[in-house]
Amino acid sequence: MKCKICGYESGKYPLCRSCNSKRENGEIIKCKKCGEWHYSAAACSHDNLSETNKNYLYEVKKVLISKSEQGFFDAIKSSVPEGFCVFPQINLASIINKTDGSRFHNELFRNVDFLITDSEYHPKLIIEINDSTHLNSDRKERDEKVRKICEEAGIPIVKLWTSYGIKQDYIKSRITETINAQPVKRIHHFSESNVPPKFMEQVPESVRELGDLASVYTGTSTVKESKKKGCYIATCVYGSYDCSPVWVLRRYRDSVLSRSICGRILINLYYSVSPTLVKFFCEKFWFKEFCKKCLDAIVKRMQKQGIEDTPYTDS
Repeated sequence: MKCKICGYESGKYPLCRSCNSKRENGEIIKCKKCGEWHYSAAACSHDNLSETNKNYLYEVKKVLISKSEQGFFDAIKSSVPEGFCVFPQINLASIINKTDGSRFHNELFRNVDFLITDSEYHPKLIIEINDSTHLNSDRKERDEKVRKICEEAGIPIVKLWTSYGIKQDYIKSRITETINAQPVKRIHHFSESNVPPKFMEQVPESVRELGDLASVYTGTSTVKESKKKGCYIATCVYGSYDCSPVWVLRRYRDSVLSRSICGRILINLYYSVSPTLVKFFCEKFWFKEFCKKCLDAIVKRMQKQGIEDTPYTDS
């Protein structure tokens, strides 16, 4: 949830810590007239509305993007290659066509946070700014639908989490790598598939976004492929492939384990077992809690050994 006053991340509360302190001092109130949070010294919007204005059904929003998104917008604009353009709040229907001739395109009436195009305005990349609300089941369902549509259309999505802050170098590397990796291989999601639909429903979005579900289901993925796709159990437990604990684990895997015979055997064992464990236990509370306690302890020990928790790209 975003703070009702400043727009920054506030967890499950309507106000962030800073604004809540102001509320305790009486500087911020929840107005009984308009039902909104605002500064006590500020005029209530309810009082400013004339009787004529109250009859209008529509009104212009105060801002197009939140303060948090504005910070990411500035970082993204300075990270794109020369000649590329960045557009905020773009509707999928503006960049993706449905090819079956259907009259109804309701699934395309979803906004994405930012679109990057080349100098000729060809869509190249979508960027989504995720906060804690994206971990809710209804939001996960929406994000999963958007991901499948974009993979079918052939336009990649880069997800940036607000909880990890605005890291200019990381944002630039993600954008550059994604653009340089094009053209993108399109994936069929709305036609024939080798992955059973029932299994698709059981696998959480955080694991599905790693790609190649067929290899997870069959357990046939190789170590080389798995290293590119990520840590199945860690991603399942922490909810994202790009977060501090998983960065530590990935960095330790590539910089320490992969350099010894025993380490490579351990990596091979992990990637031969973890897809099956995630397949059967990914939605079990006890499984996530047990794995999280173990992984938290391992991550803490690795950090004491000097393994950083900064953004990391797999080697």
